[in-house]
Formats: sequence, C-alpha cells, structure tokens
Amino acid sequence: MSLKVTRREVLAMGLASVAVGILAGCTSTGDATPVVTGKSTGMMKDYAAGKQFKASKPLSISMLFQDNPAYPYKSSWQIFSEITKRTNVTLKPTVVPFADFTDKRSVLINSGKAPDIIAKTYPGQESPFVGGGAILAVSDYVKYMPNFTKKVKDWDLEADLDTIKQSDGKYYVLPGLHQTLSPDYTLQFRDDELDRLGLDQPTTWNEFKTVLKELKKAHPDGYPYSDRWGGANVMNIAASPYGTMAGYDAATSSNWGLNNGLLFDWAKNTYSFTPIDDNYKALISYFAGLVKSGLMDPETFTQTDDQASAKFTTGRTFAISTNAQYLQLDRTAMDKNLGVGKYKISKAPIPGGPKGKVLAGSRLENGIMLSTAASKRDDFEAFLQFIDWQWYSDAAQVLVKWGVKDETYTYKNGKYDVASGYKLAAYGFGDPNAKKDIRIDMGYSGGNFMYGGTTQIVQSTMVPEELAWQKTLTDYKLAKPSPGVPYTTIEAQQAALKQTAIIDSTNTWTLNFILGKKSVSSDWADYVSELNGKGLKAYVDGANKAWSDANSKKKG
Repeated sequence: MSLKVTRREVLAMGLASVAVGILAGCTSTGDATPVVTGKSTGMMKDYAAGKQFKASKPLSISMLFQDNPAYPYKSSWQIFSEITKRTNVTLKPTVVPFADFTDKRSVLINSGKAPDIIAKTYPGQESPFVGGGAILAVSDYVKYMPNFTKKVKDWDLEADLDTIKQSDGKYYVLPGLHQTLSPDYTLQFRDDELDRLGLDQPTTWNEFKTVLKELKKAHPDGYPYSDRWGGANVMNIAASPYGTMAGYDAATSSNWGLNNGLLFDWAKNTYSFTPIDDNYKALISYFAGLVKSGLMDPETFTQTDDQASAKFTTGRTFAISTNAQYLQLDRTAMDKNLGVGKYKISKAPIPGGPKGKVLAGSRLENGIMLSTAASKRDDFEAFLQFIDWQWYSDAAQVLVKWGVKDETYTYKNGKYDVASGYKLAAYGFGDPNAKKDIRIDMGYSGGNFMYGGTTQIVQSTMVPEELAWQKTLTDYKLAKPSPGVPYTTIEAQQAALKQTAIIDSTNTWTLNFILGKKSVSSDWADYVSELNGKGLKAYVDGANKAWSDANSKKKG
C-alpha cells in the first residue's frame, strides 16, 4: 500500500489534532492504560532476552514505512520473507514517499488510522500526538520487552530515557538504543586539491574559513563550498562548538538540530530560547560571512541534494557535508565523472569552535511509535514480544543489517562482510560489479529497521577508514542534551501552537540573515521583536513552569 499526502489533508488534520488534544486534556489519562492480561494469543511463554521469538500462531502487523529514494521499496525484498520465516509475523507496510512522510504520519495518527507500528520517529516528534491518545505510552509495556530492558540496564540508559518522558512520567516513542555514541556526519573535501595548494584539512571553523579562502583564490569564478541537506547538517555540527542549537532544511521541512529552540541550562535548571542568544548570533554571523565573501554557495539552502552532490562530484566545488554512506556514493559518482585515481576525498574532523571540540548527541536515536489501537489486539503480548525481538535483539539487528549468514554475508574473526556475488555499495562492501546489492535489491541495511545496537553491530558496516575516523573523536566533549519539556496535555497543545509560529519565523529570519537579505548587526532587534510578538516570552515561561511543576511533584 502506497500513500501520498495532500496539503489539504495536512491542514485539516493539524486543526483536528489541536481539538483532539484539548479534549483529551479535559479527561484523566492516568487510568487509561490498556491491560495486557487476556491478550496472549500467539505469545511465547518462554520468551526471554537473547532468545529467538516465534509467535505460536501467525500474526499480521501493519507498519508505516518510509520509502527512501536511495533504495526504493520493493514488496519482493527478502527482508520481509526472512522476518516472517523467523518470527511467524507478516508485516503489512503502508508505504509513504520520503518527502511526504512527516505530513502523512500526522494525518494518519490524528485521524485514528495509523498502522500498528509507526517507524522513523525521532524523540520529540511524538510530543504533538501525546494528548490525542492515538499513540501508546510505551513505557507502560517495556516490562514485556526483555531485550529492551536489558540493554537499558546494561548500558545505563535510564537517564537518557528520562529526557524523552512527558509530563505524566511516561515516554511514547521506543528509541533506537546505542551502546556508545557513534557520530557520523561531518564535512568532506577534495583532499587532492588541498594537497596541491599545501593545505591541511581544517580542525576548527576558523581554519575552515581560511581553507575556503585559499580555494577561492585558486578558483575565483566559482564557490569552493556548496552543501546538501539544505545546509542543515553543517549548521547542526557547528552549533555545539558555538554553544547553541541549529539546523533546519527548508527544502524538505526537516529539523536537524534546532528542535523546539529550547536549550536547557543544567546549572540554573532553566530553559532559554537559544536562537536569540549571543552564541546563535555568532553562529549565524559566521555563515553569513561565508556567503557574503563568496566562499559558500547561497544555493546551499534551496537546492536539491542531487544538485549539491553533482557540483561536488563533477569538480565544480571542493567541500560538502557527508557521512560514511555519502562518502562512498560520491566516490562511485566521481569514479565515473572524474576517473578512478583522479581525485581524493575523505571525511574530515568535525571542526571545533569557540567552546572547543564539542559534540551534541544522545545514545538514543530515531525509533518507533506504537498505535494505541494495537493494544486492543487479542495478540497484544505477542505483538510486544515481536517488537522487542525485531528492534532490540542482537540477532534481529544483525539480520536487518546484513541479511542471512553464509548467504548474503559472512562472519569471520569478528568481522562482517558481504558474501561472494553480493555488495553493499552504500557502505563500500563487496565487488562494485556484483549483481545484487543487499540494500537495494533485498531490503537490508535500511532505515525503517536499523536503529542502534551494540558497538560491534553499529560499527560492523564501518570500513577501516571509518573506524579510524571514529577514533579521532575520542577527545571531544559531549554536550548534555536538553530534556524534553514535561508539559501537561493542555500545556503541550498551547506550547505547540506558539512553537510552530516561533520556529517558522526563526527559520525564515535565519535564512535571510545568512543570505544577506537581513543584517545581523542592524536587524537583529527587529528579529527578536517579531518573535516576542508571536509569544516567545510566554513560550519560554511556559516551559520553565512545566519543568518547575513537574520537579515539585517529584519532590512531593
């Protein structure tokens, strides 16, 4: 089943969600937790952590599935039949195009038509749906999920989970769990050109600007740097060493780090709206300076990812955002465009800034929400056991990443590799001329299933080059993530209305500052004034009140 979303649906359901949330706030949610007793059809009586789950009766489970253009969905993918073979569960995907996913997810949840499993949900994205009652308070049911609870305990993730709890002390998204933090996104350069000019890869944002200046001197007719992902990645990785939060891709309406704009001061126990502070101002001024000096392509913020990639892989630009997958994809394109051996690229260190070498990150990543309707299933306990095995067991995490042992992959001396005749091109594994790609042709190593895991599993798709890059991050400080605001239902709905207007305005002004349409030095006061006019003070005060009230209840 494939779905596309219309703007009319989004607007209609957006209003519906507010109404549903307000109505929900008028009722007690404390006694609404569904029970599992008597819903044991298909369950495994001896299910435990580390044990293969297989339903005692066949189960059919619906799933919201994001279709990625890099590996388009195929109903014939082996991953689905292999899951069924191992678990006795048949997944029924509701397939949504990548660009429509966020909007269609909202439409389905708010209409009460969401599938049982809602994939690709980042912590924080569940908040607008909590008040409506359409998604499950999954923390009520993790006692039926032994793999999940074991990882939380063994990896000391309780504090991380506290950051995603709502005002009722529960969490509504099952996040991917990482044993250790493994950043991936950074910048890459045409290292051969840096070598020719006698330049090293930059290790700070000041050095980045210096390198771009030298590249500009050598290539005065173009921009040395043009980026993909709407500039959101570079803003995001620069934000932490500047002491702020940033990152929004206007082209896809994707949030890469700005989130709700509320940065928590752990020393003062208060939130502030970071896009109006001096650190954010300095960050924006830096990128505005790059654009003004002709060092950064202004089309970065409006072009498609394919356009940005083409500029880099055909030799028109010399720096771009990347990750381990895109590094390999770019090499494949450059082999074709420039010729094998005619270029050199690699992941550069994540630059440090005014606050030093700082990484923002959490050991929680995107995961899944569960529809409340699933709790009414007569096989609900078996459903929870399947969720636990499929997303949190080591065996399933190897399956979804690599496929079938000795068929699609081999495991020798602690290392994974694709089997003969197969490739995993996105990660640089296998013979490039192999006919079958285990991702594109079989569905493995895809984003709907692959969340977190042990360090060994996460790093199993990392080639030696990537493992060496990971080791360069050992001396970075980690910025403690801001906790979720513990709003009550009504407070959450009120905050959501303000947040939409405030964040939309913030993103518009930020882009205008960077592109030079507005001046950071002379128009900043007007920017802050506009945000205040949209209820910024009440928005921040409301967050701090919610935090204070929630913590007073804990103490009481």
